[in-house]
This record gives sequence, C-alpha cells and structure tokens, in this order.
Amino acid sequence: MSIQPNVRIKIGYLTKPSCITSTSRVEWLDAHAGSVQAFATIVLVLITAYYAWTSRAQVRATQATLQATARMTLQSRLDRTSELMLDRPELFAALDDPKATGEEQDQRFHLANIIVAVLEEAYTQHHVEHSMPAEEWRAWEATLDSLMSRRYLAGYWLQTRHAFSQSFARYVDERLGLQR
Repeated sequence: MSIQPNVRIKIGYLTKPSCITSTSRVEWLDAHAGSVQAFATIVLVLITAYYAWTSRAQVRATQATLQATARMTLQSRLDRTSELMLDRPELFAALDDPKATGEEQDQRFHLANIIVAVLEEAYTQHHVEHSMPAEEWRAWEATLDSLMSRRYLAGYWLQTRHAFSQSFARYVDERLGLQR
C-alpha cells in the first residue's frame, strides 16, 4: 500500500497543512506575548474595578436599608410605649407622682425600663454607630428631656443608671444636671 502525495494525514484534529497555520499562530503569540499579557491584565483590572464599584454600591444600599430599619424599629418601640400610656393614662400620670422615689417596683418600674432602654438605643444609634442624622437626634433629645424630667423617671434613673452604658449614663446625667 502506497501513500499518495495528495492525501492528507490526520494528526489528532489537525491536518498537515493546518499544522503550518497552527505553528504560525504559536510563533505570533510568542512574538506578541507581552502585548497579549498586558491586554489581558487590563481587561482583568477593568472587570475587577467594575465588580468593586457595584459591590460598594450594594454595600451602601444595604447600610442605608439597615439604618432605616433600625430607626423604624426604634420609633415603633417608642410608639408602642406611647400606646401603653394612652391606654393607661393613670400610669402616665403616676410618673409625676410627687411621692415617687423611683424605687417603687410597680408598673411604673417596667414602663421606665422600656422608656430608658429605647432612649439608650437612640443614643447608641446617634453617638456610637453614627447612623442617626443630627436633626432626628434633636427630636430624641427633646423626648429624653420631657420624659426624664418626670419625678418617677428621675428617681428611677438615680437607682438604675449603673445598668446602662457608661457613655449613655454620663450623657443623661449631663442632661439632668447631675454631678457624678
């Protein structure tokens, strides 16, 4: 059996004439390897920059959503406390009882726990986490001043201030004019 000169011998997927073309491609890549590598690096840098930019935008959107949710939760807790006082007006009036010392362990004690915990959370969002705008914080300060001026709450604060964060305790003491 003789091999005819016009018959192409297959080597893998390549025929003899295409091997020449394949070899010339490899030589071209060898000659331009630096340029190809530089181009590929630029493409990868651009792709990485795009992903970093979109990821940062997603992080900002997530932070904004979390902050808004935290403020809404805080406001809903205060609203719930207001509902309790509206449903039980005698409880709200008892916060101004001239005989109150803040040591009484009655319904006012539990209401005071809720109120001061909500105020501490608002303080934390503004002063520690910096997630509450100053304008919104001014409204919370007015709420703190109004509520903490009640006789029972002022006495309660003197008895329980150690149970709250030191920075919040100092802040409330300053607002109430207490020297510690």
